[in-house]
Amino acid sequence: MRVLWRLMQFVRPYWWGTGTSIALIFVLTVFRLGPAWFTKLIIDQAIPARDFALAVYYIVAMIGVSALTNLLSAVELYLEQWVGQRVVFDLRGKLYDHLQSQSMSFYDANQTGQLMSRVTNDVNQVQFFLTQGLARLLNTFVTIGVFLAMMLFLDPLLTAVSLTVTPLVVYLQKRMAAVMPLYRRTQQRAADLNVVIQENVTAIKLVKAFNREPYEAGRFDDVNWDLRETRMKANLAMAVASPGQDFATYLSAIIIVVFGGWRVMEGALSIGSLAAFYSYVLTMWAPVRWLTFVNQMAQQAMAAGERVFEILDTSLDVTEKPDAIALPRLEGRLELDHVSFAYGKGAPLLRDISATVEPGQTLALVGPSGSGKTTLINLIPRFYDVIQGAVRVDGHDVRDVTLESLRSQIGMVMQETFLFNMTIRENISYGRSDAAPEEVEAAARAANAHDFIVELEQGYETVIGERGVRLSGGQRQRLAIARAILVDPRILILDEATSSVDNRTDYLIRQALDELMEGRTTIVIAHRLSTVQRADQILVMERGRVTARGRHAELLRSSPLYQHLYEIQFELQRDAAEQVNGALEEPKAAVLSGSIAQEAGR
Repeated sequence: MRVLWRLMQFVRPYWWGTGTSIALIFVLTVFRLGPAWFTKLIIDQAIPARDFALAVYYIVAMIGVSALTNLLSAVELYLEQWVGQRVVFDLRGKLYDHLQSQSMSFYDANQTGQLMSRVTNDVNQVQFFLTQGLARLLNTFVTIGVFLAMMLFLDPLLTAVSLTVTPLVVYLQKRMAAVMPLYRRTQQRAADLNVVIQENVTAIKLVKAFNREPYEAGRFDDVNWDLRETRMKANLAMAVASPGQDFATYLSAIIIVVFGGWRVMEGALSIGSLAAFYSYVLTMWAPVRWLTFVNQMAQQAMAAGERVFEILDTSLDVTEKPDAIALPRLEGRLELDHVSFAYGKGAPLLRDISATVEPGQTLALVGPSGSGKTTLINLIPRFYDVIQGAVRVDGHDVRDVTLESLRSQIGMVMQETFLFNMTIRENISYGRSDAAPEEVEAAARAANAHDFIVELEQGYETVIGERGVRLSGGQRQRLAIARAILVDPRILILDEATSSVDNRTDYLIRQALDELMEGRTTIVIAHRLSTVQRADQILVMERGRVTARGRHAELLRSSPLYQHLYEIQFELQRDAAEQVNGALEEPKAAVLSGSIAQEAGR
């Protein structure tokens, strides 16, 4: 009832549609009394009097009532669907908005497939109940009330006898209440199946590369079979209840024929009244039989609703203060003031980190994997909140400013480049949808992406596929850089990743990054020797702490860890850079040699 009450709060804005639909249900229920009543009049009045004209009159009236009932039923059904679809639209929108406003820690703790299942499958279950089940439930109780009143009017004693099957009906309905846990488990396993599918589709190349198709098929079959077994248990309970409802209805009909016939022979009831009574009983029990299916829809919807509200009830751990201020155009001063961070109640991953970066300067973060570099940069745009200390931009604590004004002035180019299944133009202008075509092209030129774009058949209007699958890694990286250039951020966050591309592409990406970093405050997780050497400040991180800081030459003398990282990582990249430079010089040398040969010939 708690879940149903909360769902009803989404119906409240459309009270007029709901109220009209309810009124029509009452009117329709009264109109449905008509055919049986006119049948009674034909049997009791027109036939005994052999009045053909009166019989025709009652038949025409019966047809008219039926036609009007069908017309009003169509209107009621439209209103019912309209309200239900609006409610589901609002519910799904609120759920999606809530997911969008969650911090990154929420997504760290929840699987993508589970979240997708709640937005799609669970909301669909709620939709099915709101658009069909709820109206049938209301119609059932109204029908029982109206038809029971008419049955009492015709013969109270026969009514009491016909209701002797009620305990059996109530018992069968109570049996259905035990199905609720099964439907909860069904919803959970359906979400688990979504997780398996999502992971397989996302990592299909990896699955094929390691020949893991049989293993993944087995993993899918395990979850799929458990889902089948759970549903079969629920269906078994339904298989018992549904025939039981049929039996109760038929038993009631037999009682009416036997006892009602006796009442007619006694003269206490007319034949027409018995026929009408029989019709009313069957009509009354018909929606009661539907209660089994409505109960099934309700069980599924309540289980789904619980899962939906579980998400909606998840509090935001990164929220704006009511008096948050909008940042003006930043100069770009960044301050990390004794910053510490932990996920939930876990051990701190960052401990007492302090650093100040002046506008236009570059701060490089180096350290072994797992030292906390990525976690630290995620605190700047407030993907997470610090547990101690503060992150400040131009003197403003990031917790005191609006998220939109903060993040709109921070550009990010991450190691795992993500592009949408849209056109190249739409991907570049993702952070500035109002950008003019010439601005998009200028950003692409600055990112060394324009040349390969125009070589594509549709140029900037080329749809690049899911996650940019139709482009190479270097091309995707340059589009990500162009996207950041177009936003024109004051603070730039880079997680450089060029080790997986060829030397020529590496050179083009480095040029694009240099263009992007010009005049901006830059925080970079350094993978390249040139970036580290030019950084105004370098933080050496290990196990969530800063173990050394300074410039390149200074750290080579004072930090054993930095020296080690330099030797095993940066030396290799310096050799690669020399190879690139040599490759670029070869065409120049060939041109020069040709010129000398031409001069000698002359």
